[in-house]
Amino acid sequence: MTKWNFVAMGQVGLTGRTRAAAQPVARAVARWTGRPEAQILSLIGAGFLAISLIDFLRQVDAVVAAGRPHRQPATRPPPGRRASNPGDSSHSQDDDIAKTMTRSKP
Repeated sequence: MTKWNFVAMGQVGLTGRTRAAAQPVARAVARWTGRPEAQILSLIGAGFLAISLIDFLRQVDAVVAAGRPHRQPATRPPPGRRASNPGDSSHSQDDDIAKTMTRSKP
């Protein structure tokens, strides 16, 4: 049976700027805890991988939700009822049309 190299797997999440930022932190934590610096770096890398995975899953969920028919995000009203003034949600374009039509009658 093969053994997994968790230290190498965790360090995959550290590239470029994240590795440069994580190394001083890992060095300090390794001195404080007595653990090897490589283990601390792998834990930090695993955290970055988890954050990336969560962000990816949220994006996939948003794409799937956008592709469903007749679904609108809860934060937006239907297209015909959007507020003409972004700060005033009780005022819609339909209200403006209704007021214009009533004013034009003699």
